[in-house]
Amino acid sequence: MGSILTTNIFPQLQQTFDVPGGPEAVMPASLYLVGFMFGPLIFAPLSEGYGRKPVLVSGFALFGVATLSAVLARNWAVFLFFRFLCGTFGSPPLSVVGGVIADVFCNEVTRGRVIMAWSAATFAGPLLAPVLTGFVSPALGWRWTFWIALIMVSVSFIPVIALPETFATKILRTRAAKLNKKFKGRNFIAAGDVRKGSLWASLKTTLSRPLRLLFSEMLLALACVYMAFAYAVFYMMVQIFGTIFQGVYKFSLGIAGVAFSIMAIGTVSGCLFSLWYDNIGPRLGAKHPDKRAEYLRLPLACVGGPIFVISLLWLGWTATASVHWFVPLSALIPYGFAYQVIFVAMINYITDAYDIYAASALAACGTTRSIAGALIPLCVDKMLSSLGIAWSCTLLALISALLGFVPFAFIMYGDKIRAASRFSATLKPQTDSPDGGSLARARSLTTV
Repeated sequence: MGSILTTNIFPQLQQTFDVPGGPEAVMPASLYLVGFMFGPLIFAPLSEGYGRKPVLVSGFALFGVATLSAVLARNWAVFLFFRFLCGTFGSPPLSVVGGVIADVFCNEVTRGRVIMAWSAATFAGPLLAPVLTGFVSPALGWRWTFWIALIMVSVSFIPVIALPETFATKILRTRAAKLNKKFKGRNFIAAGDVRKGSLWASLKTTLSRPLRLLFSEMLLALACVYMAFAYAVFYMMVQIFGTIFQGVYKFSLGIAGVAFSIMAIGTVSGCLFSLWYDNIGPRLGAKHPDKRAEYLRLPLACVGGPIFVISLLWLGWTATASVHWFVPLSALIPYGFAYQVIFVAMINYITDAYDIYAASALAACGTTRSIAGALIPLCVDKMLSSLGIAWSCTLLALISALLGFVPFAFIMYGDKIRAASRFSATLKPQTDSPDGGSLARARSLTTV
């Protein structure tokens, strides 16, 4: 929600801070996403070295501080700086929670459903932000939108503090420390620490892992490119939507925000479709054991990709004053459906494929998404003025159509790509255990 909180309030920001328009209008959102670009590279690998909970709690606390500082900012440069920090410290939920889910849920179907719910929540936040800003900022001013966001941060911080640790190595370290205190003269060591080197060597390994995965894993690189472009299109859609419904159809700011949230219908539909496919995916995987991982997840993206393209063409070519506003608006429903199922399929596939390295793999995805989301929307105004609404949407649809072949290619060649990987897991049928995935491995200690 924080990433898109400034989209509808730029005229008020412009008046408060006396800044010009143009690219400056998207700078608060873009710098937030630049923070999303750097944050996962630090926090996700740290969570694989020092545990999930310390990273999530400290990151969220600093996110609250950065949000408060943005509210109190008195000049444009300071405001943008704290927007960058908001993105940096707000990145752990997107880059670490995938690892938490991989830790806790061993059964692939259960894990997929949890990731689906998590993905839907991260999609719902940006849909709520325009509604908040559309009604609150005209009545109370732009700072009140941030005050309300800060209240939500404070309430959300309570369950974050209550989260237990889920990373197996950290659990074993804690257990070893307690046993070493209890039994003097014996030295209990977590299995992951038996060959542990120096602190610097450990940090160098963990912090470089997302980039090593990104540049050495073809499967991950292609998935990242596809997801990054879809993510950037979403942030461009915010600008395109405003041009259509506030420009062509003269919607007010608040009503435009409510209209934008119709995309949530597509998100819910995507969740229901994913649940329906859960009954089919395991059977397809059983019929194709060599490509079990691919058939378990990727057909969702194969359905979502073409619908994504159609929805962009639908929106672009019906957005004229001679066509009723409901026609282009209804295109957001299949768009929300397609966006949801693409992300559910690709994130689940990556989490399954990289298992204990899921946090680093998702961090690589998060970084590439944020680069695309921060940079590509900077050109949306120029694109709209040069090509117009219809051809701008057509251009995005054509690129999406080309990238839509990625999940089809994975179904054909994904098993061979994974077999050649040093990091990717070979997926085997699994069942839920009381302790979960990584937790199920946190059972024994080594003594020296």
